[in-house]
Amino acid sequence: MHMHNHRRLAVLCLVLSTTIPLMALPLEDLLAQALAKSTSMQNLEYSKQKALLTVGLNQVEDELGIALSSGEVTATYSDATSSYIFNTTGLNAAFSLPNDGNTTINVSSGAIGIDAPYSYYSISPSVSASHTLTYGYTADNRKSLLNRQTEVLALSSYESNKLTFTTNLYTQIDSLLENEKSIKQTEKDLADLKTSLEQNLSLKLIRQESLVYQAQEQAITLKEATLNNLQSTRELLKKQFTLLSGLAWEGVEEIGEPDLTFASNPMGNSNVSLKALDLDLAKEDLALKKAEFTNKQVVLNGGISTQNSSTAAEKLTASASATLKANNFSAKAGLQGTYNYSTNGFSPSLSLSGSWNNNTTLATDSLTLQKLENEVLIAELAYQTALNDYLQSAATLESNIAGWNMTYALQSQSMEYNLALLKQQQTLFEKGLATKADVDDAAFAVEIDTYTLSTTLLDGLKLQNQIRALQI
Repeated sequence: MHMHNHRRLAVLCLVLSTTIPLMALPLEDLLAQALAKSTSMQNLEYSKQKALLTVGLNQVEDELGIALSSGEVTATYSDATSSYIFNTTGLNAAFSLPNDGNTTINVSSGAIGIDAPYSYYSISPSVSASHTLTYGYTADNRKSLLNRQTEVLALSSYESNKLTFTTNLYTQIDSLLENEKSIKQTEKDLADLKTSLEQNLSLKLIRQESLVYQAQEQAITLKEATLNNLQSTRELLKKQFTLLSGLAWEGVEEIGEPDLTFASNPMGNSNVSLKALDLDLAKEDLALKKAEFTNKQVVLNGGISTQNSSTAAEKLTASASATLKANNFSAKAGLQGTYNYSTNGFSPSLSLSGSWNNNTTLATDSLTLQKLENEVLIAELAYQTALNDYLQSAATLESNIAGWNMTYALQSQSMEYNLALLKQQQTLFEKGLATKADVDDAAFAVEIDTYTLSTTLLDGLKLQNQIRALQI
């Protein structure tokens, strides 16, 4: 196989010197320059980066939240004591922990008062905390699913559009090469017609007033018109190439063999992945809606506060409560106790409360759940359809790959034969056993083979892009 590849490359290199302009670029360099100059590709690059930055921002985890506040400080002069009394409503600090239970801790100095001679003081610090326990479905994966969806869509869209741009460039180059091939073929046909007519006239096989002569003149005129049309088309194709690539057409060289290695993925591609994410999102919406009706929450609260003053008894108060919440009822139990330091007395108290309401939206909730269940079924059907479409496209692609390999093999054999024929005609011509026209015809066939091979290779590269597009 490698020997065949080297032989094909040798055949191509042998004739490139007569068919490729001196300023021609290698296909890989031409493609790189076109991608760099394309404003549409630059916009796609910026859009991709913007989407990925959005995903990154959405994935940032919450951090510990701290809020500090100071109370209002006042200074009041008292005639009775001939002193200033300073008061503040207190300093407060609130801490929010980044957990699922929404834990919050509050620390406060409480109201503070003191006079200038320091004969009076008052302070009542406190600490409290709150935490929520949820029983039922608590995981909300919509954020991560949406982030993954955004990421897959951004990357796949960028790669798909890049492949589309590349394929369009290959198609434009193919059209230019086919046009050049047609021009060369038409020029040769025109030269052959003129030579044949001149020979027939010189050998007096036809006369200028004969119908045969007029028919040959008409054939030459038609061929000249065809050549003019092809040359006009060439100028149009060159302008289209410049608009697409931002480059002037100077020819192309070093068109490599495509890599048509392909294996179908039973899991599909990015399009199938997006449909799978749609299905996961639909299931998540359904699960969260069901959780609204079935989940229960227990909210725990507790705190300690004390009161110290030069004019009143010192007290310590502790409290704790638990609240059970469900869709249509709630119940709360609380316990509080106050301890008096001066009397050593303790005063506990217990509180109970509850509420219930009938579900006035039962019918609406049932229809909402049914709608979400239908959306899950629709998303599942869309996923299966996308997967089947992928597998069908993969089977078609495998057939196209086999067809191209056959065409390429036959084309390579034809090139090798024509090259061998050219060498033979050159040898015979040197021995006087062949005419220069025979050598020229053989050389022209080799030259035309170069265009045909280039077209075949470009078709292979476009097929390679189809493989990559299906693998995205």
